[in-house]
Amino acid sequence: MLFLAVALLLAPLEPPPPFDCATATVASAAPASVPAYVPRGLQAEMHLASLGDEYVRCLLESGEVVRLLVLQGDVAVATLRDGRQIEFALPTEDASQFVAAFAARGVPVEPGETPPLALPNASAAAPSRDASSPLPWILAIVSIATGATLMYRRRPRKALVHRTASQASPSRATSRSTGEDVPTTRFTDVAGHAEAVEDLAEMVDVLRNPEKYRELGARPPRGALLVGPPGTGKTLLARAVAGEAGVPFYAAAGSDFVELYVGVGARRVRDVFERAKKAERAIVFIDEIDAVGRRRSPHVSSGGDQEMENTLVALLNELDGFAATNVLVLAATNRPDVLDPALTRPGRLDRKVHVGLPDESARLGILGVHTRTKRVDPSVDLSVIARRTPGMSGAQLEQVCNEAALLAARRGGPSLTAEDFSAAVEYVLLGRARRSATVAENDRIVAAWHEAGHALVAHRHPHAPSPIAVSITPRGNAGGVTWMSGDDSQILSRQQLRARLAVALAGRAAEERLLAGEHTAGAADDLLRATEIASAMVQRFGMSDFGLAVRGDSQESDLATDRLLRTAHDEAVAMLEADAATLRRLAEALLEREDLNTEDLASLLD
Repeated sequence: MLFLAVALLLAPLEPPPPFDCATATVASAAPASVPAYVPRGLQAEMHLASLGDEYVRCLLESGEVVRLLVLQGDVAVATLRDGRQIEFALPTEDASQFVAAFAARGVPVEPGETPPLALPNASAAAPSRDASSPLPWILAIVSIATGATLMYRRRPRKALVHRTASQASPSRATSRSTGEDVPTTRFTDVAGHAEAVEDLAEMVDVLRNPEKYRELGARPPRGALLVGPPGTGKTLLARAVAGEAGVPFYAAAGSDFVELYVGVGARRVRDVFERAKKAERAIVFIDEIDAVGRRRSPHVSSGGDQEMENTLVALLNELDGFAATNVLVLAATNRPDVLDPALTRPGRLDRKVHVGLPDESARLGILGVHTRTKRVDPSVDLSVIARRTPGMSGAQLEQVCNEAALLAARRGGPSLTAEDFSAAVEYVLLGRARRSATVAENDRIVAAWHEAGHALVAHRHPHAPSPIAVSITPRGNAGGVTWMSGDDSQILSRQQLRARLAVALAGRAAEERLLAGEHTAGAADDLLRATEIASAMVQRFGMSDFGLAVRGDSQESDLATDRLLRTAHDEAVAMLEADAATLRRLAEALLEREDLNTEDLASLLD
């Protein structure tokens, strides 16, 4: 650094030679005195002092200035015809007249966005400053060298202190709520989980009337574990508990407590619970608690595992410290099997609330909640949408309602129609329809016969769900799709499973009928799904030639699975041959319209 300072001291700092408009020309004076661009820095002040506004005025009169950029601090930049730029100080007395002279000659005058460095008025100070005096430059260079050296020495220590403080600041990294506001969510905003609401309503009463339980000697629940698939409303239920009880809501994710550095995770846990205790009555919600509450291993393999166990121990200790407080802990997970047993023992998260996928009536209630604030056409029957969406979570149903609203807004409609909801369901399940995609005519014909085979067998088979819509419009990777009515049955009979196998293989059977025994790769997904069902019948359900025996993954089970698939394929072929005219009629209708709804299928199949 000192070497740089000495080198700069020894470098010649000669100011540009003076000029005279009457004798100097642009070609002779400008290159010698003006660089390509006058930089802001050590020599900017010198150029401002020597050039000033007089030289730029000469260039303006000679027609060399094509643009003037006025910066903050009474500094301007003039652009010449050859592309060079000159930075100079505007005159302090007649700056507005000076700028107006450029506008009068047709030179564009624009304000600058980047303010220059704060420099003194160079034009006014030029007569009294000796640019050749080295004393100011010596002081400036020594100051810069000293400051840079100090900053370089202090930088590693400051960075380390800043990083450590950031890691050890759990209040900034964990809580998603300050706890000062009570959630506005209520149990009326939750639909489809009557049993879960009933379980959690008791916890609300504990927060409202704790004395009632203490007088009877009852130990109120200290926490609950919400278990269910993603998107079923676990976080919504936790917020509803805090809203109904009128208490602050402190939310954190399990991953917020997971840190590699020693002590950081435990400190974050203590911070969240300390702030909840100060509120006297509060709800602490830990989402995805399996990230920090996994079952401890008898063999700790790394420092990260040890720190995770330390964080879990800190969490367990905090749960035990809520005996004399009105703070309840709610946690959510979709992996209860990996949790440490110490978390769910009595006295901690001892109440397990199941939040599963909604059934048809629950889906109808959820759709009603999400359409309360939307302008829905009176002709829309939400029960039809509920029947068409088996297996959908509450989050997916909310997305269906939102997509329907977006579709209605896109087409400029006054309200949400049944077509909007139907298209929204298809979008959520399979993605947006690729109507602009160029599909070969042969592919369209194969897809039409394939989907017609699914629809016909599903309609004719007595144990299969009925088809409600068929389309050969490409969506995602699928060239076509057939929607079934579906139901919420969890336990399927052997006849129902065999029917599903026949429906799944009906597309392949229809292709073989169209192509005289040949088939395409379009049935790949159908074969995969049918194989999964047949394998489960053999290896788990005891529905094969082995009788009640459950066979694992072996050569014998593979042969039994293949026999089930061949039997279902033969059944589908027989049903299509028995009604070949209807199959052809369905395929031709799909080629003509591409999309068939429930009414269209009823007229074609019946």
